[in-house]
Amino acid sequence: MMTIPRQLLHPRYWPTWLGVVCMFVLATLPQRANYLIGCFLGDLFYRFAGRRRHIAATNLALCFPELGEVERRALLKQTMRNQGIGLMETLRTWFTPVERLGVTLELVGERYLDEAEGGVIVLGSHFTSIDVGGALLGRRFPSDSFYRRQKNPVLEWLMSRARGRYGEPIHRRDFKRALKRLRQGHRLFYLPDQDYGRKSADFVSFFGVPAATTLATTTLAKSGRAQVVFVDQQRLDRGRRIRLEFIPLADIPSDDPTRDAQAVMAQVEKNIRRAPEQYMWVHRRFKTRPPGAEKVY
Repeated sequence: MMTIPRQLLHPRYWPTWLGVVCMFVLATLPQRANYLIGCFLGDLFYRFAGRRRHIAATNLALCFPELGEVERRALLKQTMRNQGIGLMETLRTWFTPVERLGVTLELVGERYLDEAEGGVIVLGSHFTSIDVGGALLGRRFPSDSFYRRQKNPVLEWLMSRARGRYGEPIHRRDFKRALKRLRQGHRLFYLPDQDYGRKSADFVSFFGVPAATTLATTTLAKSGRAQVVFVDQQRLDRGRRIRLEFIPLADIPSDDPTRDAQAVMAQVEKNIRRAPEQYMWVHRRFKTRPPGAEKVY
């Protein structure tokens, strides 16, 4: 039974609740309908989300220079379509019990989580299937995760409630809490593949392009006394199956955080090359540039 805090029922939040009701209706549709609506939304994103389309197109041009213009445009269309599919999948994870998602989870190498002693950092990347994959995984392997607080308290409550079913949601700046949980033997689902700025970061190669990459993976692993496992992910069969393969990164942490970051990005790149259209290219991965380099967006 869902109990809504009374302060969130104030009239000023009614427009937000109207949107939540619409999301709930969409989320309760069968998986096939959910997928088709996601495709339709993604096609709309391609036509009308000009800013995000430009970012994705720039990223694809930088990362896949070997593709011709026609091939890259086709990949861009598929990329935007997958944004819509991922959005609809996310809504389903907010409102639908895991066992009713209509999605089969295929696990490869899960023994690296089963047999782990102590805390484990499960390194993922920003694929459009991240929420549905995380929900399916969390049912068997509950994991904490970092998140960004929402300005709207209704959405904040909704997202925290959804993620709290599979582990503890931890504010992205609360490293002390994350380290404490790792030392207690918990798992932490962590996504280090976006551009978080220059602070605690270094430039490593990502598809041959220097990309500002956080060094926090090494800090978390060392201070949290945790093992590091990468999860390679892929959406299959029109969203009816999610494949997750776990790859141990036994050499992390090392005494060289930059080397560790490069090793992680190499795994992310391998994962992307298997399903490039499923990655969130709409993020400004190359926003932070090396000294003297021109802006790309």
